[in-house]
Amino acid sequence: MQDSAHISTAPIHEDAAHTIQWAANVYQSEVARLAKDVGLSFPQYCVLRILGGSNDPLSCSQISDRMATRDPDITRLIDKLEKSGYVSRQRCSVDRRVVQSCITEKGAALVSQVDSGVASLHRKLFGQLDSAELQNVTAALKKLVEPRRRS
Repeated sequence: MQDSAHISTAPIHEDAAHTIQWAANVYQSEVARLAKDVGLSFPQYCVLRILGGSNDPLSCSQISDRMATRDPDITRLIDKLEKSGYVSRQRCSVDRRVVQSCITEKGAALVSQVDSGVASLHRKLFGQLDSAELQNVTAALKKLVEPRRRS
């Protein structure tokens, strides 16, 4: 015999999971479209955002750890971004085996273009929610994500 609590909550868990997945896909598709408008793929935009948000140059593994969606070939992404002049590379002063990347002014300017569209997207997507609702959604999603970020 199945646990009645499990039976009664399964549909709401499934609904929550599907809604989160759908919302993430909608959001990612819109951001990918904005990135494509300036000649970037979604993963390239994510790498540039990560580098732009860091005070220090980052290694490929550090970038990978900060990616919301996993990309198995960060090196390839960095190669393309460097060829376009959006990223520069340097050897780590502490460990010369490690190559670190940082965003260039040209890369930061491109990210800024996409970010203005992303800001509009945020207002469009989240404008129907008040501050309390946004705080509740954010807190609930962080509860789901934080344990996995630490592992």
